[in-house]
Amino acid sequence: MKRRKWLALVLCALAILGAGYGAFLIRRGFSARDEPSLPERVVARTIRNLSIPGASARETNPWKASPDNLKEGRETFIARCATCHGHDGRGLTTVGQNEYPKPPDLLSPQTQSLSDGQIHYIIENGVRLTGMPAWGNPHEEQGDASWKLVLFIRDLRQPTAAEKTEQQQSSATTHYTGSAACEKCHTEIYAHWKKTPMANVVRDPREHPEAIIPDLSTNRITKFSKEQVALVYGSVWKQRYFTKVGDDYYPQPAQWDVAAKVWRPYFVAKGTDWWEPYYPPDNFQRPTGPTCDGCHSVAYDIHTKKVVEWNVGCEVCHGPGSEHVAHPTRNNVLSPARMDYVSANDACIQCHSQGRPLTIPLEGKYYDWPVGYRVGLRLQDFWQLEEHKLGETTFTHFPDGTAHKNRMQGNDFVESVMYRRGITCFSCHDVHGTENYAQLRKPPDKICLDCHGPMSVNGPRTATLEEHTHHKADSAGSQCVACHMPRIETTIAETKVSAHTFGFIYPDTTDKYKIPNPCTSCHNDKTTAWATKEMRRWPERSPWRTEEAGTW
Repeated sequence: MKRRKWLALVLCALAILGAGYGAFLIRRGFSARDEPSLPERVVARTIRNLSIPGASARETNPWKASPDNLKEGRETFIARCATCHGHDGRGLTTVGQNEYPKPPDLLSPQTQSLSDGQIHYIIENGVRLTGMPAWGNPHEEQGDASWKLVLFIRDLRQPTAAEKTEQQQSSATTHYTGSAACEKCHTEIYAHWKKTPMANVVRDPREHPEAIIPDLSTNRITKFSKEQVALVYGSVWKQRYFTKVGDDYYPQPAQWDVAAKVWRPYFVAKGTDWWEPYYPPDNFQRPTGPTCDGCHSVAYDIHTKKVVEWNVGCEVCHGPGSEHVAHPTRNNVLSPARMDYVSANDACIQCHSQGRPLTIPLEGKYYDWPVGYRVGLRLQDFWQLEEHKLGETTFTHFPDGTAHKNRMQGNDFVESVMYRRGITCFSCHDVHGTENYAQLRKPPDKICLDCHGPMSVNGPRTATLEEHTHHKADSAGSQCVACHMPRIETTIAETKVSAHTFGFIYPDTTDKYKIPNPCTSCHNDKTTAWATKEMRRWPERSPWRTEEAGTW
């Protein structure tokens, strides 16, 4: 009898608690923007995990975490999952934060503690009463794409407290070894990287006689011989030639324009860079150590003027690697892919930006790169991006803040909506090497559509690409980069590289601020007035947005 009374009391208490909690929910409302309460999260996770058949939970992944399999998993993740889970897996996206329940943080212990089989089952079959769809393909027995997604999700795992301690201990003792030390374990990645411009930006013509592109005897600007060339810089847009005098390198006053196949003078003229006033007007009194070498080498030492290796090697992005080479674990080497978006992007911004060190001069010299910075530290403690005042044309910027100078990708990118949404440089580029232009993960006319397909939440908000671009699907005008990444930033003479603000430059901005716009840059026989008139006819485009002074 007593047991029945106690049971009745417990049930009554639970009923009262349930009714009270229900009343609270009704009073609060049922907005999907609300954060689920702790009891809801615990109950939902428990029910989800119990609903996974034991046999499925015990399944093991038939695929190994090879570079190619991780790459496939990442591509699938970006295409299927990033809208809700974000590129970094944390779920802090506009869509994700407006769902109920919220998508789980894939880096969290609650997710990472699931077995491979459990994660695979969730991907394949979805989760009822949530926004998680079933991605399984009934015609694909093993669910290969889903298993590779599991590999990628596992790779997102963050270090534990013990692993962080290991990282800190190894960072105190590790030193640079050079990229060749990475080849033994990372053969595929190393082989791809060796073919990239990053791995070949600086070459010694004695080791690589093919490095010098032009016939030096055709140079009429200033004569120099192959024997005087200690290092060759560049091969994609321009090529420069450095002569060694003592411990320093100096640039010859002539450079090769790769696209135009002509010789052009090379000299940083008055008013075209911040450091110019501090050096004599003579290339052979402007050593490349302070102005160039820190970004074209691994671990340039400003005192010895020596490098661990020339070119942008593995340790520029992954930090000193001796501890990892001796005892390979994921905890004694750095990976931008496992960093927050600011630190991850800074791995690229350290060199792909115009700026100046916080300390000027540094030991009496004027450096054009962030001396002392390495991946894992805070770039803002070493480097200040070039400032710009709206309305002014400077040696780096147009009046609206868009860059017009080369090596400004970082300056552009940090001003973009993409950056503010947590996108990283390697969301689009793969510095390990691809077959595409600029080491893009996919061709440029396809990569944008991973996140910006027709009617996607990220835009464009039209049913087809043609309705958005007003150009045929297979035409140059229908490529996303044609309008959102116009080539308006000068690298040499008439050779331009792409802007990275991702904003559209309106025709009237050209009239007001002399900034090239993509419409009349392509339709170069037309006027800005014609372009504005044409855009005003586009039904999905607000007329107030066709006459806007600015890129947004």
